[in-house]
Amino acid sequence: MKALRTGSKELIKEINRFKVLNIIRHQQPISRSEISKQCELGISTLSYIMEELKSQNLIYEVGEATSTGGRKAKLLKFNEDHGYVVSIKIEEEQILIALTNMNGDILRKTYTPFEKKASAQTIVSLIEQEVKRMFSEEAKDLSFLLGIGVLSSGIVNRNEGKIIRSSMLGWEDVAITSMIKVYFPEVPVFVDNNINGYALAELEKGRGQKDHDFLVVSIGAGLGLSVVMGRNIYYGAIGGAGEFGHTNLVMEGYPCHCGQKGCLEMYASEFYFKHKLRELEDTKSDLLQRDYHFSKVATEAEAGDELSISLMKEMGTHLGYGLRNLINTLNPEKIIMVGEGVKYKHLFEENVLEIAHDNFFEKVNISTDIVFSHLKDDSWFTGGALLAINQLFQEPIYQQMKAGV
Repeated sequence: MKALRTGSKELIKEINRFKVLNIIRHQQPISRSEISKQCELGISTLSYIMEELKSQNLIYEVGEATSTGGRKAKLLKFNEDHGYVVSIKIEEEQILIALTNMNGDILRKTYTPFEKKASAQTIVSLIEQEVKRMFSEEAKDLSFLLGIGVLSSGIVNRNEGKIIRSSMLGWEDVAITSMIKVYFPEVPVFVDNNINGYALAELEKGRGQKDHDFLVVSIGAGLGLSVVMGRNIYYGAIGGAGEFGHTNLVMEGYPCHCGQKGCLEMYASEFYFKHKLRELEDTKSDLLQRDYHFSKVATEAEAGDELSISLMKEMGTHLGYGLRNLINTLNPEKIIMVGEGVKYKHLFEENVLEIAHDNFFEKVNISTDIVFSHLKDDSWFTGGALLAINQLFQEPIYQQMKAGV
């Protein structure tokens, strides 16, 4: 649990400083008068904070605002080149690493494969090698690395910097942030579930920019969920909220990698293709060598293969029922669909929307907007970067989280 810091003049000063900085970050370019209205600080206090931020190279002036008369107000921007952040996504058989600026814009990225079920130490060693190689090839000094954001599947305790369990990776109780800090001792490291990272990208750069309460559902190799309430991600008791894929759809159904049977993820993601093709192997021997990956099945469906068309529609039907249950449980303003599957939505969208919209609330004309993300695949990198950036510039009202020490 995080504890509130004891009140003091120094704490108030820090809070005001970060409040001003974040207003500039999120609303740039912006004038001093607009900042003053929003943070309700006196002219002298605001001026002092501005000069301090300028001296630290965190903000700079960029031109003047238009004026209908009188002196034009100078506009302020956040210095996105103040330093760098590394964004990391650990997948089942590869690690994705990107170098970004302080706005989360990608400067360089790399994809490094590893053997399935590789140890956490193997992955951390790859991270060290790739990050240092990236800085070297970009001719950048590692001293300007200000934070590392790590996204992973599974149950993540972000306060302790631990991956409690990732059945996809085969990891349990992995103190990933401490392991990374062995190689980067001066750099704050933060970890979260991968879909929560993508939700940060949707909040700041995607279809959730103007919404307060919405869900982000990821579809592709697996099925993920992030719950956004009041523009903040809901984490539950220890950070495990959102295991939507492990709600049960079919009693005693397909076995799931989590140890249960009949999980929604086994029916509404790539896993469904694998299970269904195995079922059909007894009657059609030519299916033994069939590729069940999402992109392959979708491509074959687009080419007119009847079995692949059927698989995509059935998967979409199961997903539709899953979304219906989410709507009936949480009554969200919006659901944003993300992930690899979005590229092939034309193959299953009709089934999904028809079933999902036939929910409890629609009966009384209370609708949930179901939309598909317009962000690119690289947005996982953006989300991982924002995980670190938002923590680095968070108003310091709480004791520092262990994961960022």
